[in-house]
Amino acid sequence: MHKYLFVAFLAVAAPLCGDPSGITGACKNGGDYPHCVGGEIVFSGTGYAAQVHITVTNSSGQAIDDGDYKTKSGSLSFTENLSFADTYTVSLDSKSALVVKAN
Repeated sequence: MHKYLFVAFLAVAAPLCGDPSGITGACKNGGDYPHCVGGEIVFSGTGYAAQVHITVTNSSGQAIDDGDYKTKSGSLSFTENLSFADTYTVSLDSKSALVVKAN
């Protein structure tokens, strides 16, 4: 009986636990993402928890941003000012999500 209840629970809960869509970016000051002209880059994605820890590091490993961001109904959106020519890594909840090159 317990095995059937567990399977029934998974069948009902699985659609509610969607995976994040993956984070994407858009160059605000020109360029073709992920090769952006330095400046503001807008990142967004859906399906995230109510709070996501975001870390942005430069090629030297220095943290440019390291903080918690709140989502709106699972939608994550944030803007980073990556003004200096460098390669930046964006991590979500300590997992590398993408790499952006600012020229």
